[in-house]
Amino acid sequence: MSIFRRPSRAAAAGDPIPFYECGKTHLFYLSSPSGTTDYPERVRTTWQHAETSDFVNWEELRPALEPGAEGAFDGGGIWTGSVVEKDETYYLFYTGHHVGAANPQTICLATSSDLVHFSRHEDNPLVLPTPGFEAIDWRDPYVFYNDEEKCWWMLIAARLDAGPKWRRGCIVLATSQDLVRWTVEPEPFYTPSTTLCPECPEMWKMDGRWYLIFSRFSEDVGTVYRVAEKPRGPFKVPDNEALGGRRWYAAKSAPQADGTRVFFGWVHDFTLKDDRPRWLWGGDFTAPRVVKADASGRLSVKLHPAVEALFAKPSPTSLNLRAVGGEAHSALWEALPNTCLMRAGFTTSGNPAAFGLMLVGNGDLEGWFITFDRTRGSVNLAREPRPLDDFWADLTARQSIYREVDGAIVAEAAYPTDATRQSLMVLLDGEILEVYVNDACALSHRIGRGLPVQPAMFVVDGDAEVTFAVARTAST
Repeated sequence: MSIFRRPSRAAAAGDPIPFYECGKTHLFYLSSPSGTTDYPERVRTTWQHAETSDFVNWEELRPALEPGAEGAFDGGGIWTGSVVEKDETYYLFYTGHHVGAANPQTICLATSSDLVHFSRHEDNPLVLPTPGFEAIDWRDPYVFYNDEEKCWWMLIAARLDAGPKWRRGCIVLATSQDLVRWTVEPEPFYTPSTTLCPECPEMWKMDGRWYLIFSRFSEDVGTVYRVAEKPRGPFKVPDNEALGGRRWYAAKSAPQADGTRVFFGWVHDFTLKDDRPRWLWGGDFTAPRVVKADASGRLSVKLHPAVEALFAKPSPTSLNLRAVGGEAHSALWEALPNTCLMRAGFTTSGNPAAFGLMLVGNGDLEGWFITFDRTRGSVNLAREPRPLDDFWADLTARQSIYREVDGAIVAEAAYPTDATRQSLMVLLDGEILEVYVNDACALSHRIGRGLPVQPAMFVVDGDAEVTFAVARTAST
């Protein structure tokens, strides 16, 4: 029993394509060839396949589809898509990548009778870029049956061929009656006018509302969602649009029998190359996450209970922190094990400016801070100490700290600042850090574990009553 992180036979896990049927969740996903770090070798991806009935016991199956021959329409990689079933046939839609072609990204199809052995369709590629859209971005087909319009819909990540260069990203709609012959609508289905390309879209209906999910990499990075009353919109931006933070990417979901959806997303690999820190495409899956909608249409995110059940439930430690016009903190445990689940509850008074949990490596409190920050109106994850301008770094004799592309705050979400009770569930597994806040939102990141990590609680300008517990897996 474990959290499924990456394939045993490849370098990294990438975009998930989950599919649910008969009590099993099939996780199709992209994987990079072993030993690769750079484009285009890194993205000559294969569709891998694993399945589970309980989200903690996984079986890796044979690859669903591998890249075509050199020079083929999909010889540069089998990229993201979706899987549907019709009349006992499974349709696997994917992006065929062909480096250097006039249409380097095209929509392709493979079919199967058993969901394991897939064969390419003889008429591939099925859908090519149409006038009004750029040829280079035409990928990530998401297919579903729209009961309201009585036809199959395909969402395609694309770009307009005119407009501000960095804001042309859009989602294109194609429709079909038979899953083979597709008609591309001439006008974009959704145009945010804020992003380079809205990747890995998916769309579904829950509790009477329509949800459009996509990932973006050119501004506030991550997987975000939009809400509409009708399938053709208009789609509105919710209060907490991000579902997992900057480093939880290309997330997609599968429906479950109880009406919820289970999401999978990945956290980027990180490496040093020529003394230059680099985030790579692909990495490790986070734990599966349950997403459901509240009465207002807002989506909430929580750790899947099957993963939570892997960990024992020790009695919590309690303490009180008081800080008037300053800060107070207290260490609560010895160094954390490699894998653990932390649970923390906060009851505040005096309207503190900030409070939360530190994961620090030394007495100088260097490490990661999970902060409920009233002044910002958000709960955020940040690394401390933060980078300084060169002048101040020289003045304080602080060694230069790399200015991370993510910024000082690597993940952030709004929280109810007027509430006096807040909760955290923090899953730490090697370098993968997942923070679940009030069973409502999540923050994710890959952190360094070069030093032992010790938890500590803190409060700024106020009072906090804290309960805290650290759980190892039940088998350790």
